[in-house]
Amino acid sequence: MVSSKVKIDSSKVIIERIEVMACEIPLVKPYKLSKNNGVQKTTHSIIVKIHTNKGIVGIGETNPQRRFSEELPETVILALQKYLIPDLIGVSPINIAMIHQLMDESLKGFVMAKAAIDMACYDILGKYSNLPVSELLGGRINEKLEVLWAIGNDAPDDSGKQADKICRDNYKTIMIKVGSGDFNEDVARVFAVRENVGADTALIVDANQGFKVEEAIKFAYEIRSANVALFEQPVAYYDLDGMKQVKDAIDITVSADESVFTFQDAKRVIEKNAADVLSIKMAKNGGIFWAREIVKLAEYSGKKVMFNSMLEEGVVQAASMQLALTTKNLWGRGHSYFSPLRLEEDITDFTSQIRNGFVFPNESTGLGVSLEMDKIEKYKYHHNIIE
Repeated sequence: MVSSKVKIDSSKVIIERIEVMACEIPLVKPYKLSKNNGVQKTTHSIIVKIHTNKGIVGIGETNPQRRFSEELPETVILALQKYLIPDLIGVSPINIAMIHQLMDESLKGFVMAKAAIDMACYDILGKYSNLPVSELLGGRINEKLEVLWAIGNDAPDDSGKQADKICRDNYKTIMIKVGSGDFNEDVARVFAVRENVGADTALIVDANQGFKVEEAIKFAYEIRSANVALFEQPVAYYDLDGMKQVKDAIDITVSADESVFTFQDAKRVIEKNAADVLSIKMAKNGGIFWAREIVKLAEYSGKKVMFNSMLEEGVVQAASMQLALTTKNLWGRGHSYFSPLRLEEDITDFTSQIRNGFVFPNESTGLGVSLEMDKIEKYKYHHNIIE
């Protein structure tokens, strides 16, 4: 998946060793999700650094979450160190299709573990080619991306106050978590936010699978006058027939998130016509290689995509942005590049690219992001080198 303008001899760059680091970073404020996903107080960032014989170092990241994915921080570390990385030593990191083939031969599944390797390989490919990854993916057609901000399942009054501050900070798309288990409070939260923002602010409601079909339809009816633009993952990830039933019954655009981890998942959602928008997350989707395949499938099928996040640090966010800059079928408002700002510290320099409610690419090669090792040392609880 490299631009035909670039000629690369992959035999000249070889993986010599790979570092695996794990950090646990507190959120500034606990993030209340749906009744299914609970309250998140910290995030686990699993970082890989791939060292090559040419002195080029690529960085990748993944962020397993216990209630969101089947992978855990402990299992990702095990998968990387025992199964995936040993088979990659001595291999060219810039033959990314081969990297994925080798990883799939080594271990079935574990898309989030593989995503960290994928991002680091794209970072190396960009640095070796002296180009941003977006140029290797065909070139930018978007010069900036609107950034959304999210409000958890907080009390309606508090949510309204948060919304007012978010707008004053120049964010014009707000995601509101619902599906808390208290239907009336969910409705009140949406209206409290709408009453505190301008008509030009786009609202997204995200249930994180928190509703049954009938509840989701009723909820959409109750909030109809709040002018909500998008309803994300209203029902359980496996209930595609139910999600289509919701989509067909309401006037709000429906997005699939937890229903779309793999390319095969995306294909099933599209075949069922269960959603209008697919939620793209670099770690969830297995890295840039497979996320791009899902984006293209959505484009060919007449579906939009929203670039979303899982409270990652800046490496995942940078990888996501590189792909989004090349994407034609973006949904029309904000995308989720705010995650490092919700954390106690950004262990990268990514947040310097967020200004006035937008994220802008820099002109650096590769993913365009760097680790801040002093901050990593502060939060790190695991570090290993495989060679």
